[in-house]
Amino acid sequence: MRRIQRDSSHEELIKTLTSGDQPLFREIWRVLLFASSVGVAHGKRKPLQNVDTGKSFPDSYFSAAGWPGYLHLLGITETGNSDILRSEERNREQVVVLFEEYANAGLHIIQEKIRNSSTPLEAMILLVSESEKPEASNPNVADLI
Repeated sequence: MRRIQRDSSHEELIKTLTSGDQPLFREIWRVLLFASSVGVAHGKRKPLQNVDTGKSFPDSYFSAAGWPGYLHLLGITETGNSDILRSEERNREQVVVLFEEYANAGLHIIQEKIRNSSTPLEAMILLVSESEKPEASNPNVADLI
């Protein structure tokens, strides 16, 4: 599987979420995983515009046990069938792009919430509480994550 990339426009946001005395996330992969779930919950994807390939990393950095399953769920949800699970290189590429685009959209949403909140933690709490509401834009997908 190819390396996971992120849009370089989010570097300050990622730094805000992963550094300081009490970071909200310990690793960048956790930020991206959370951001992709925000993108999925809002039903939004956004293609990457500016990528610094030097900051990409292998999917093996994602140490969450459910990481491969999460990618498969993204692929199945997006395509509506399980053909995406075949281990062909183009299918793996497609699910990585889906993840990156949902994470990119999620990072934009997170940034906007942080702008409108007093602290990044308050913004994260707001995002989580919004996803629990039944009127979420895509409740079937939100239930999966």
